[in-house]
Amino acid sequence: PRRVRASRRRVADLTGPQMLHIPGQYSGGETAEYRWTQTKAELEVRVPLPAGLADGSVTCEILPRSFAVRAGEEAVAVGGELAAVVVVDDSLWSVERDGSRAEAVLSLRKAVAELWPRLLASDAEEAAEPRLLDGLERKAPTDKNELLRQAKERAKGALDGPSKAVQHVVEGRSGERIALNASGLPPLPVITLRKCTDCEVVLGEGVAAVKLLVEGCVNTTVAVNGKVLTETIELWQCEGVAVKIASAMRTVQLDACSGVKLQYARAADFDRCLTAGVFDLALSFADAPSLDGEVDLGTLRAQMPDKGLSAETDQFISRHVEGALLTELIVRLSNDFPTTEREVADFAAKTRMKSDKIDEVVQGMLGSSLGRELSGAERQQMVEMVKSQSEAAAKAQHTAEGTAAGRHLARVEFKKAAGNEAFKAGEYQQAAVAYTEALSLAASGPEDCGEGGTVDPAIASATRCNRAACFLKLGRYAQAREDAEAAAALQPSYAKAHFRLALALQAEEKFPEAVAAFNKALQLEPKNKEAAAGLRMAEVQATRQRRQQQQ
Repeated sequence: PRRVRASRRRVADLTGPQMLHIPGQYSGGETAEYRWTQTKAELEVRVPLPAGLADGSVTCEILPRSFAVRAGEEAVAVGGELAAVVVVDDSLWSVERDGSRAEAVLSLRKAVAELWPRLLASDAEEAAEPRLLDGLERKAPTDKNELLRQAKERAKGALDGPSKAVQHVVEGRSGERIALNASGLPPLPVITLRKCTDCEVVLGEGVAAVKLLVEGCVNTTVAVNGKVLTETIELWQCEGVAVKIASAMRTVQLDACSGVKLQYARAADFDRCLTAGVFDLALSFADAPSLDGEVDLGTLRAQMPDKGLSAETDQFISRHVEGALLTELIVRLSNDFPTTEREVADFAAKTRMKSDKIDEVVQGMLGSSLGRELSGAERQQMVEMVKSQSEAAAKAQHTAEGTAAGRHLARVEFKKAAGNEAFKAGEYQQAAVAYTEALSLAASGPEDCGEGGTVDPAIASATRCNRAACFLKLGRYAQAREDAEAAAALQPSYAKAHFRLALALQAEEKFPEAVAAFNKALQLEPKNKEAAAGLRMAEVQATRQRRQQQQ
């Protein structure tokens, strides 16, 4: 058998304590003498070497069924019979140094592309199958958002469970009086009135419904005398419907309705009304007529001509504010929190530094050794500067989240930041979802967010590149390649995009293309050690591949 000795030795600098990330890498094992990992096609064995070794003092022998590493005058440091056969001509070894630390690194090509349960024939076989190191490992939730999400899922499951809430549908009735009493309903009904015309529906006093839905009804009266546990009623595509409310109904939501009347017996039972595409809505309160009001999309369009209000997408909220019914356009902050422009402006005003606080800060600055040396004019200039900065900070915040373009960009950045946090926590699938949401927002922005309704290409490029990293971790290499290619196309000078493209191509065993991508990354960032290490590996892999194709 052919022996591979010092002629295959090369010396390289380590890029740091973490070796280059190789997509598709599986677990191997670790002993006091060596550690090893594997892909389906190759093994990597790392052998720590004694300190102070001179160049040329390390030799390695690689045979089809064994290997041995020798250091200096010592006997065999590591070696033995391999668990399966390797291809000697396609295997190599090197010595990598990092200061005083050195390792012999063996890259062994498997004769058969399959995972090994152990490295040496004498090793005990691992009880567990080799684990994909890039695979998704769901961690226990550690943040409030994840716990809240799980709580909502549990609550939804409880609501939808057969022994809990039960759908009760009244549909297609015409010209009837329909009494919904406790005796004729399931214990926790979700009541839906659908496509009823010229009817009178009465929810009896003894009824406790989970929710009340009214869909596609015309010229129908609904009297709510019983309890609605969620204190919510929804109306969709209704015309000429009157809802008489004698119990707590804090939230009313209407979509694509016209001529609806909401008649409350007590104003205290009302909190908010959410509307989209609603015309000629009348709200009345028997015990407080001064709080009555109307909501009409046509009127709102006339009041806000610059908004381009849409019946399909724009939503409004009506509430009692300072003794009157106030209807406002709902906007969303960067974290998707729904609010109104009035509330955004109020928040910005509260962030401004109060005059007494400004004076306190300025006096502290002027009382310093530097401040005492200032002239009267310079001291006054400092006072004005601090005030100006406070105003500018509040104005900038208001502008960022008080305009359509600013709100849109902030939402994209928020989703991108959420992806970054999930990636850091090892939640690669969740990170990919957040990056996808950011990209979706970036591609569907308002017209004033830039040409074509999109945000800065640099943001889209970085987000694509980040999602490519997620796909690499998840072992979805084709998707990683597509994202990295798109990121590089959006921003050709983005070295990280070319680097991740190279990793994806390498994982797909497209080694010549990976070499080109690594070279491009190094052209843009000549000091990128990971790219340099990846290039060396890809070049070896490309040479092997060419030789195998020629055989």
